[in-house]
Amino acid sequence: MSDLYQVVESLKQGGLIAYPTEGVWGMGCDPANKKAVENLLSLKGRSVKKGLILIGSEMEHFKPYAELEQFESLLFTKWPGPHTWVVPASSAPEWLTGGKQSIALRMSDHEPVKNLCRNFKSALVSTSANSSGALPAKTEEEIQEMYPGVTVYSESLGDFKGPTPIQDILSEEMIRGS
Repeated sequence: MSDLYQVVESLKQGGLIAYPTEGVWGMGCDPANKKAVENLLSLKGRSVKKGLILIGSEMEHFKPYAELEQFESLLFTKWPGPHTWVVPASSAPEWLTGGKQSIALRMSDHEPVKNLCRNFKSALVSTSANSSGALPAKTEEEIQEMYPGVTVYSESLGDFKGPTPIQDILSEEMIRGS
């Protein structure tokens, strides 16, 4: 269990982290580090073709991946908060998009996530702390048992129940949740 400084240092060195999100424990890494993303996908047994969610605390964090200006009014009907938007990708690498022309983004208002992103000065990969298809870990102890070597950010979960809704920005169709 680590403090903010240790977690940010782990990210900078290409490490994998577990951290509390709005509703579930997430696992992540530096989205710009292909090797770190590959390690995360391998650890979870997740296909790169599924694509990944990026979580950030400000618009600046998403600029390397998508041009969002034209969508701001719709994005901010749900942001900041526990809502993931699928938007057209601009220059997001395939290891994040899964080869799709879109990328999933969430601007969090959960303090631990905001602190992580502000101090790392970037968005983070955000996927639930579980093996593909299994239930997410519920405690720091479960994460350490399941994933030894992953740096755990010792902070509190938010009070959102379950994973966040995912919505397509172009069609406004709900992909997950309500």
